[in-house]
Amino acid sequence: MTSTESQKEQVYLDQVYEELLKAKNRLEDYLDQTKDSGLSQIKAMSGDLSLNFSNDSDSLETYAMLESKNREIDQVNFQLKLTSEQLKRIVNLLRSPYFGKIGVDFLEQEPVEFFYIGTNNFSNGEGADLIYDWRAPIAELFYNNETGPSGYRVNDQDISVSIENRRQFIIKKNQLLRFFDTTVAIQDDILLKVLETDDTGFMQDITATIQKEQNQIIRDQVHPNILVNGIAGSGKTSTIMQRIAYLLYNLRAEVSADNMIIFSPNDSFVHYLSHVLPNLGEKNPLNLTLLRYVSDNLGLMVEKEPVYFERVSQSSLSQEINVIRSLRFVTAIKEAGELLKTTATSFEAITSRGKIVISKKRIKRFYEETDPLLSYSERLQATKNKIATYWTRQLQKTAKSDAIQNQVLSLSEGLQRKYFGSEIADDSTQSVLRYGYQLLDRKYGSVRSSIAHYKWLDYRDLFATIYAELEGETYVWQDENTVTLDEAVGLLLIKHFYVERLEERTIRFVLIDEIQDYTVAQLALLFELFPKARFTAVGDENQAIFNSYSPFDQIATLFKTNQKSLERYDLLNSYRSSGAITNLFSHVLKNNGQEPSESIDIIPVRPKGELPVLWAQDESNDISEIVSAIITKDNLDSLTILTKTQQQANRLKEILGPDMKWVKKDSEKCSVTVLPICLAKGLEFDNVLVYDVSKEAYQSKKDYKVLYTQMSRAMERLYITYLNDDPADILLSAVDQQLMVTSDPWYGGENEE
Repeated sequence: MTSTESQKEQVYLDQVYEELLKAKNRLEDYLDQTKDSGLSQIKAMSGDLSLNFSNDSDSLETYAMLESKNREIDQVNFQLKLTSEQLKRIVNLLRSPYFGKIGVDFLEQEPVEFFYIGTNNFSNGEGADLIYDWRAPIAELFYNNETGPSGYRVNDQDISVSIENRRQFIIKKNQLLRFFDTTVAIQDDILLKVLETDDTGFMQDITATIQKEQNQIIRDQVHPNILVNGIAGSGKTSTIMQRIAYLLYNLRAEVSADNMIIFSPNDSFVHYLSHVLPNLGEKNPLNLTLLRYVSDNLGLMVEKEPVYFERVSQSSLSQEINVIRSLRFVTAIKEAGELLKTTATSFEAITSRGKIVISKKRIKRFYEETDPLLSYSERLQATKNKIATYWTRQLQKTAKSDAIQNQVLSLSEGLQRKYFGSEIADDSTQSVLRYGYQLLDRKYGSVRSSIAHYKWLDYRDLFATIYAELEGETYVWQDENTVTLDEAVGLLLIKHFYVERLEERTIRFVLIDEIQDYTVAQLALLFELFPKARFTAVGDENQAIFNSYSPFDQIATLFKTNQKSLERYDLLNSYRSSGAITNLFSHVLKNNGQEPSESIDIIPVRPKGELPVLWAQDESNDISEIVSAIITKDNLDSLTILTKTQQQANRLKEILGPDMKWVKKDSEKCSVTVLPICLAKGLEFDNVLVYDVSKEAYQSKKDYKVLYTQMSRAMERLYITYLNDDPADILLSAVDQQLMVTSDPWYGGENEE
């Protein structure tokens, strides 16, 4: 690229940056002035008020004046909020104003127009557009694959154009670090340069590196439901986040972040995603795990995340678990209304402070008194009304006692205000009775809540009744005090169908990460609870390392069963890991026992980098020595050790000690983290050590999927250890094919280096 072109681009960048600084200063000045004057404005408004409640006419006039002043205050607050949001976008742009530029010929014998593409729109004080948001219709041209004839759609109209030029920038503040033109959307060397920039520890912003295959998914508004099968490092999760930002921008008149929900694979990943959308100037939608969502909505004790992951990591499954995870069991729940009406009559006593206040026997009698011709749901509602009426009468009866009336009259003025909202002005018998009832109702508020929320209903009995009818045998609960996620899904479906409808009809988009780890029953639950939503789900069938796995074909069938059309995309380019690491986990994937027709070709995008290293470990060379040697040799700032199981992770933490800090060559400290793979799925780390890939532990197809998942977490360097001079066969074949090297000394045979 000529120096003249570089100078022109630097001049434009300087102009844009100067305008951004002006806008930043202007907005900051406005906020400062408004905050300083805000209190005085409110005081001035208050001084203008003349409160008069002498009669109805004066009262109405006073209320109208108050309403007018409230609207003035609301308008000031709205303007402050709007200005603050604008300032955040400007600050974000100041870090890197734009990343792309397109020259567009509108085929109207006019000069080619240039559009600079960034993470947000920006116009100068005169209204001239200096930067276009990457989600704007015109910006789609930047991501179209080829230069030449093209087009885009805006306001339901197709615009034909010719893309004459596409330019990519790498900019830091007002410094133009690098740029060049490409004929395709974004060439790999640009992508590599961006991916090689300093990582903050959160997901990298890949707005500037969206490839055509990702762009199709992000901007797809034709297909209501999308399923993405992407190999490790293909940008699946990034694509989901960019899709959210795109939808929020293009549907902003009808959709907000409150109309979306993200289901993440674990709590660590929830935190991992927390900074992505705010960096794009968007509010985060509700983001949580399915385990947390079910627990919050069920009202029963559900297993904690570590217990859940330990359970789904087990190799064997009981027949009971297979049944309750199945679509057959979901169907049985849907059709159990008549069964439950006549057979499920077990209830829970309502208690307060450990004492029974309404017995199971009484609740059962109330249920039996309801009309047997009603549906089961209607009989439960009628039972709830009977319980509530009974409880009201009990409180009224107790309120008449001398003890309660004396208690009311003896309350201090402070307690009167606390319990009743004001002091007792009337101590007549009728008034004291009313206050006594309020006092009791407040004291036993948990009882009223238990009645309203069906705490008197034995959900477990309903579940067991349905299971026994389906299977002809008694269901054995995993635990007396808590329920598993699989059990909780069935219980929540029962609650939804027969107790209280739980549809969240305001949710327009449901986004699911790691969908291959969802059971059929879990997906069926989501379809029931979000009937108006469009689903975007991403995953990797080759990372199906849990026993909750559902094949993508089965997932697609489930969508069809629920009358939901589905568009599938496959992502095969790997951007995360170095070429050498990608080649190694691709080798594992192709040699894990799959049929040749099942294997896929993973395309590494990044440079080869350093070959992964195989380390032997025995009693004289424990993991502490290996970690120390690796950190010293490669002068690492961080090292993440990934284990196959939680038990291994716990043991390693004991061996390595609580500090987890190791001295590097330059006497600085290296941070060492130990994680089981179940908690590391979806995450990425600069340097990874996969612990103990011995032949005994890695033999099956599932074991190799675990290894593929572990390896693909690494971006720059990968180390693998094994015990007892017996590495997994896949590692030996990788050494033979020069996909990895062995450490020095080599304990498993001759050093191949």
